[in-house]
This record gives sequence, C-alpha cells and structure tokens, in this order.
Amino acid sequence: MKKTLNILSILLLGILVFNTFFRNRAEADVKESYAKISQGKAIIIDVREESEVKEGMIKGALWIPLSKISSNPKSESEIIKKLGLGKEIYLYCRSGARSGKVQSILADEGIKSINLGGFSSLASENLPTQPGPQ
Repeated sequence: MKKTLNILSILLLGILVFNTFFRNRAEADVKESYAKISQGKAIIIDVREESEVKEGMIKGALWIPLSKISSNPKSESEIIKKLGLGKEIYLYCRSGARSGKVQSILADEGIKSINLGGFSSLASENLPTQPGPQ
C-alpha cells in the first residue's frame, strides 16, 4: 500500500511539474509572432481536429489537423514547406502537446517551426479569432 502511494505521489508530482513548465508554453512572444503573421512574414497553422476548431481559430490560421499530418507526414510536410516558403511557421493546438508533435514531424523533414502553445492561451492574449470551419 505504501509503495503504491509513493508511486502515485511521484506521478502526481511529475504531472504538476510538466504542466507548470511545458504545457501551453509558447516558444516565442505571442504578440510579436502574430505581428509577423499579420505582416505576411509568417504563417500560423492550427493542428487541432475538426470538433475543436468549431469553437474558433486564430484569425488567419491555416487548418491542417494532426491526424492528416500524421497519416501522410512527407506529403503534408511538403505542403507546409511550400506554404511557409521564406516565412516563419507557427503551430498551435489545444494545449501545445499536439503542435509539439507536428513540430517534431516537420523537423524530421528539415522544416523549422515554432510551437505557440494552446488556443485558449493565445485567445487570452487578445489575438483576434475567427469562426472555425462549419
């Protein structure tokens, strides 16, 4: 019993540390990043799934869900590379975890991208939003 309690305590501590240091953490200043997007110097890609984007998207974001990227990483990476030619590529999802996965997929294909974290944290920074696809 005591061993189980210790393991649960360690797991809980691990989750708290992860959420504190990694979850919803943007790798760049959100407002500066959006200014680059607005100026056409960068693109932003929402990698959430269809049911999630219905709640709204960051204005100007492209929608390419993780499921599509995962099912055909080479093809989708090539599309993203063309869309972001000469521009910075920013990614976001609900919490920052899936955009981190996409970031890894793109890195495997030689494409640099920046994880902006989660939609709610971006919206709370007063970035303009738009309705998602219906």
